[in-house]
Amino acid sequence: MGSLTRAEKKQYLLENGWWAHYHDDCWFEESKDELDVDERGFIVGFRPENEGITLEKAYEKARV
Repeated sequence: MGSLTRAEKKQYLLENGWWAHYHDDCWFEESKDELDVDERGFIVGFRPENEGITLEKAYEKARV
């Protein structure tokens, strides 16, 4: 099988517990989140952008 496209890798990550909040090259593992909803109904607790990893690194990590 050939290598996957960026879109296919993104879909794989989304289906396997990863998310990208800031942009498509800043991924986070959902299981390590401490997100919550505040009294106004807004999601709070997003990790800082500098803790995110690239799509490629996230995809490799998710495959292990």
